[in-house]
Amino acid sequence: MKSLVRLGALSLAVGFALSACGGGSGGGNPPMGPRSTPTPPPPPPPGVLAACTTAGAPQSAGRQTLSAGSRSPEVLRGHPVRGTASAQGYVPGELAVTFDRARYLQDRSQMRSSLSAARAQAGTQFDFAAIGKVTQIVRVDPSQVDAATAQLKSAPGVQSVDRVAYRHLMSSNASAAFTNDPYYRGFAPANVPPFYESASLPGQWDMHVTCAANAWAYANASSNSLGIHANATGTGIKIAIIDTGADVTHPELKNKIVYAETDVNGVVTQNDPSMHDNDGHGTDVAGIAAGENGNGVGFASTGYNAQLMIFRVFADPPAAGCPPKSTDPLCSASTPDIATAIQDAVSKGARVISLSLGGSKDTTEENAVANAIAAGVVVVAASGNETATTLDYPAADPGVIAVGASAIDDSNASAPVEKVASYSNYDAANPTAWGVVAPGGDPVANDPDDLHWIENIDSSTDKSFATCAADYGNPTGPTDCRALFAGTSQATPHVAGAAALLLGAGVPAANVKNVLCATAQRLTDPKAGCGRLNVYRAMANAVGDPNP
Repeated sequence: MKSLVRLGALSLAVGFALSACGGGSGGGNPPMGPRSTPTPPPPPPPGVLAACTTAGAPQSAGRQTLSAGSRSPEVLRGHPVRGTASAQGYVPGELAVTFDRARYLQDRSQMRSSLSAARAQAGTQFDFAAIGKVTQIVRVDPSQVDAATAQLKSAPGVQSVDRVAYRHLMSSNASAAFTNDPYYRGFAPANVPPFYESASLPGQWDMHVTCAANAWAYANASSNSLGIHANATGTGIKIAIIDTGADVTHPELKNKIVYAETDVNGVVTQNDPSMHDNDGHGTDVAGIAAGENGNGVGFASTGYNAQLMIFRVFADPPAAGCPPKSTDPLCSASTPDIATAIQDAVSKGARVISLSLGGSKDTTEENAVANAIAAGVVVVAASGNETATTLDYPAADPGVIAVGASAIDDSNASAPVEKVASYSNYDAANPTAWGVVAPGGDPVANDPDDLHWIENIDSSTDKSFATCAADYGNPTGPTDCRALFAGTSQATPHVAGAAALLLGAGVPAANVKNVLCATAQRLTDPKAGCGRLNVYRAMANAVGDPNP
């Protein structure tokens, strides 16, 4: 469960230039009245490459030149080439029976009799009160799935009977408010706009091209002439990460996690004291969404002050790891476990749910997602990594914000451009509105180019790929585990963090996708949906900045 991208195919993505995110500190224009949807800015001319802002640029920091192949002394290894199958399979002998809720509550005994007649053993039950459905997970003889399905479909009150699927990971008027996180500030001589990073010097190009620092500035009196928007950094907003768990001891996470739960094979452990992440994927995703900013360690995150809720739905990976398209149950998560995590996240106050996973359509998961959205929760999910013209589920579920991946193409070093990643799924039937893209990277196997990856934290228990050492340039600093990842998995938490900022600024959950789409960087690529995430312009819209 490592790299999460299908690589090696020729990219059909059309390159596009990087545009400026906004100007400097500006004057004292008053906030606008009611929130409006801005007219989308046109794409920049070909070849334009500009910074989000030049205000608040970081100071230079010393750093030695690193070799192209082995960034000594921190030797960061990219996760191996991995794709996800277009059809991920089903849990043997498990069915999801969905009832009309009112009828089920009126005559539960009849419903139980229907299950008994089909020789179905009841498992987890889900009450999706917000959408008027009850789903019962049942187990039948795997050889009798078709017969049991037909019999259950004819039972009174049954709306649908479906197989239970597996899931696989998808490895202004405000000047910038830079944090003191070293990888965000970058390392000399590459710590200059627009990337604050280079092919051989690490950094966080992903946070810079989405103009996150300008968005954070709306909560900063010294860089904001519109007044302080105290919650514009996501204060009080909880983001639920449903994934492989998290390293709760990591210095970027230990002060941000407010709840941890394990949901594996139907066993639920709430407030899990032994939460861990032996894969590293969940730790990485959590760090991108809402790791700790401004602590002088490691990386900055999009969600800044948002809080994290961690739900582990994947078992520990086997010793040999998980190769592409693996059918090993240890490399998969079942949708009832994911649905349990979604239900518990909603009941415990999550405002955003981030799902860097996907697979085939699944009724139980779809109902859980619909129930969460009906309860006012923003659900964000990865579009998939199969170079497909359709979205994976749950990204394809109604109301979900689907997220594809963007990447840097620096094959022409003097004129690098941003593009849609070659592997990124999109919805060809709904090309301009299916969702947004966000930084995900697009490396080839054993790629030494830092700009082709998303670098962020990893778990200390990911023995194969994590580099655990002091941050580069600070050999006496605290241990900081990190790695290179790429995929729509990495794109998704950028959008989840942005959603938390918008909610903190007062945008209703039902309007978050509209704001993200209306303010995204417009692209000409048919795979780009609404465009590439621009956190700054989204927040400018949220706080009523008339001149971002």
